[in-house]
Amino acid sequence: MKNLLDSQRENATVILVESNPLEREKFSHISLSEGWRLIICEDGLEVIQWLNANSNADLLVIEEDSTPISGYQIADYIKSELGLAMPVIISTGEIPIVQERRMLAYAEAILKKPFVESAAILQIRKTLEKSIEVSPQQNDYYSLNYLNELSGGDQQFIQESIELFSATINSELRNLKEVLNRKDYLRIREIAHGIKPSFEMIENETGRGICHLLNSDAKETEMSSLIEELNLEFINIKNQLTKDFPELNFR
Repeated sequence: MKNLLDSQRENATVILVESNPLEREKFSHISLSEGWRLIICEDGLEVIQWLNANSNADLLVIEEDSTPISGYQIADYIKSELGLAMPVIISTGEIPIVQERRMLAYAEAILKKPFVESAAILQIRKTLEKSIEVSPQQNDYYSLNYLNELSGGDQQFIQESIELFSATINSELRNLKEVLNRKDYLRIREIAHGIKPSFEMIENETGRGICHLLNSDAKETEMSSLIEELNLEFINIKNQLTKDFPELNFR
């Protein structure tokens, strides 16, 4: 039986930017043998267009001297502007030591051309495995896409933001229960309005939707059950965050 890493690695979506038709054909054969879903783009601009339309891929292999935007610039743009943790491999011919250091400042690995099947498979497998190990699993409770885009991938900023989210919502849920007991329905609407952007920040549609109802459309008789639903959703979010970021302090 194949393990999870094998399954994810074989089903990987790989984007290739390669101007040499022979190298493209060679890489296509490699992808077919490995079970990768191959997306061929003409240049970096087409990569950005594809990512904007399809959200993400597992790996980009792009030639060093891609035009009109180089492989280095695309790698930097993907991480700093799109906020994606997608690994990038730069393909190139001869690799002087100084140039290699420059490449690794932008990308995760380097692949020498002309492509050699065994070397290409080994490097891509290693890069995919490392990416799978360090990236949190996709989940139904939160997304870091907005925070990545906002911060340019600054991990300290992202971690501080989700800690603040947890502390803020935890406190405001206690306030909601207290004002519900006092039947202060206007205050409930104010609190819901105030915390709605916090759920939007982590792209949790359930929490955002409940806050919208509490602030606008909900009847007073519905508020108790909605607050309980919001509390349960927050518990699920916090449990997932704790699982994905065990080193952080969530309250």
